[in-house]
Amino acid sequence: MLRSYNNAEINKIGRITGAQGIRGEVRLWLDSGDEESLKLLSSLFLSVDGVFKPLEIENLRMRKRTPILKLSGIGDRNTAESLIGCEIYAEKSEFKPGGDDAWFVSDLVGLDVRLVLEDGEMPKDETVRGSFSIKSVISNPAHDILEIETDKGTRLLPFIDVFVRDVDTKSGYIVIAPPDGWMEQQI
Repeated sequence: MLRSYNNAEINKIGRITGAQGIRGEVRLWLDSGDEESLKLLSSLFLSVDGVFKPLEIENLRMRKRTPILKLSGIGDRNTAESLIGCEIYAEKSEFKPGGDDAWFVSDLVGLDVRLVLEDGEMPKDETVRGSFSIKSVISNPAHDILEIETDKGTRLLPFIDVFVRDVDTKSGYIVIAPPDGWMEQQI
């Protein structure tokens, strides 16, 4: 029996990027980059056409920093290739992002965005200029990129310490110090 899951219970942790060998193994790109948490899982959820299909992890091995998974029900290369691009999810209670400065994408999307003031002071609620929020997080090999919805349209900002000063998911905001000209960029 398939159980229905929602975003409060599961998080996207990555996607299938390729087939490995002829026995149905798949290569996985982890959004969090935390292979250690992946090793603790016994099952994952595969999103196929918006439906979460639970799959047991039969085997996990690493090839350099790339997880190679053997999942139940995937027995040959053709089946594995048909899953390329599918998103992989895990229960929140079983998979934690690595480190104190790691978050799930689902925890960031929708956060209010506050700007650091010109004098470098952290803003207070009344000092926020405009209405900004995190629209999405773009996974990139060098670093993630925040897609921020502003009152002047969508803007991109590298998710790195020099630009992102604070993330408080419990209070629902992120503090950024964008570079000069950031509001004028065109996408």
